[in-house]
Amino acid sequence: MISPRRVLVYAGTVAGVLATWWALAASGTVAPLLLPTIGSVWRVLAGLAGEPSRLAEPIATTLRETAAAFGAAALLALPLGVLVGSSRLLRRAYEPVLTSMNALPLVILYPVLAATLGVGSQSKIVLGALYAFFPIAIAAARATANVDGRLIVAARTMGATRAQWLRAVVLPAVLGPVLAAMRVSLGLALVTVIAAEFIAGAAGIGYQLGTTSQGLDSPGLFAWIVIACIVTVAVNLLFSVTTHVLQKGVHR
Repeated sequence: MISPRRVLVYAGTVAGVLATWWALAASGTVAPLLLPTIGSVWRVLAGLAGEPSRLAEPIATTLRETAAAFGAAALLALPLGVLVGSSRLLRRAYEPVLTSMNALPLVILYPVLAATLGVGSQSKIVLGALYAFFPIAIAAARATANVDGRLIVAARTMGATRAQWLRAVVLPAVLGPVLAAMRVSLGLALVTVIAAEFIAGAAGIGYQLGTTSQGLDSPGLFAWIVIACIVTVAVNLLFSVTTHVLQKGVHR
C-alpha cells in the first residue's frame, strides 16, 4: 500500500508543479495561449463538474475502450506466454519475436486499423490491445521459464495434483512479474486509447483534447489534461489495490 512518506512526496511534487505553473503564468513569460492561468483552468473544471454528462461521458468512453483493450490483451497474452515459457523450443523460437514486436511503434498501424475498422471504438480497442499484449506475454513467458522445476518435482513426489502444484508452486512464482507487466500494460492501453481518440475519434478524453486544441481553447485543453492525469492516477491506484489484495490471497 502507499506509505505516508510516498504520499508526502507525491503531494510535494504536485505542489511544485502548481507553483511553477502559477509563477510562469503570472509573470507573463509564457503567452496565455500556451499556458493559461490556474484560475481559468479551474473555472473550466468547475463548469464541467456542474454538467456531469459533459464530464462523465468522455471519461466513460475512454475507460470502456481501455478496459476492453486491456482485457482482450490479458486473455490472449497470459496463456500464450505460459505456453511459450513452458517449452524451451517455443521460447527460443518465439520470445525474440515477442520482444521485437514489443519494440515496434505500433501506432503506425492505426491508419490501417481506422480504414478497416472505422474511427469508432473498435480501432482504438485493437490498437490499445496490441500495445498491452506484448509486455504481458513476455513477462508470462519469462516467469514461467524461471520456475524452479525441482519444486514442481517435489510437489508431485508429495502427491500434489496438477491443480495443486500449479496453485502452490507455479502461480506464486509467476504472479509478481505478470502483475507488474499487467500494470505497465494497463497504462499503455489507456495512453494508447487516448492518443487514438486524439488522432481520429468522435468521443472520449482524447477527442476532447483534440477539440479544445484545434479550437485554441487553452483553458479547456489544460482542463482535460488535468482530467486525463486524474483518471490515469485513479486507474493505476485501483489496479494497485486490486493486485495487492490478490497477492495476499494467493500467498496465504
